[in-house]
Amino acid sequence: MPLPLGHALAGLALRQARPRFFFAAGWADALFLMFLANLPDLDFLPGLLRGRPNLYHHGAFHSLGAALAVALGGAVLLRSPRRRFAPAAALVFLAFASHLLLDLFALDLVPPYGLPLFWPFSGETLIFSRPLFLNITRSAASGDFFPSLFNGHNLAAALREAFLLGGAALAATGWRRRAERRRDGGGTSGG
Repeated sequence: MPLPLGHALAGLALRQARPRFFFAAGWADALFLMFLANLPDLDFLPGLLRGRPNLYHHGAFHSLGAALAVALGGAVLLRSPRRRFAPAAALVFLAFASHLLLDLFALDLVPPYGLPLFWPFSGETLIFSRPLFLNITRSAASGDFFPSLFNGHNLAAALREAFLLGGAALAATGWRRRAERRRDGGGTSGG
């Protein structure tokens, strides 16, 4: 599973492709989409409270069923006269589901291996056999969970995520700018 950095960069890439959708301030949209892209990892919290951080991780909250529920709830909460329900639900879904996609492409060495992607219809876990992202080493005990995240292996994982997903965010920025130039009439920029 990628670190919060990688998931945040995926949310940022979505924001770059679709700026100022939910909020008038672009930075607020960026923060919101980065939050949504990290939201599935809140399943660490109940385990942390019980002394076993991994207890609920990669459970039902790491599924398309959860993504759909969050998308519907988010679109209802964020509806406004200028924002239609379906596009809002789609963007919330994409941000949440980006987390699932990245986790599917990560090396997973902590049971349960993979994600229950099709929950509630199936509890079978899935993961791609050729990972793009490194595993994240972490303690199985709450007492030293957070300090255990700071090590050389996880730094290498963070650098890989920054390279791959930072590149995606930059590509999304370039795509959006080209689309804006075409829409504004012709490919010239004044500044």
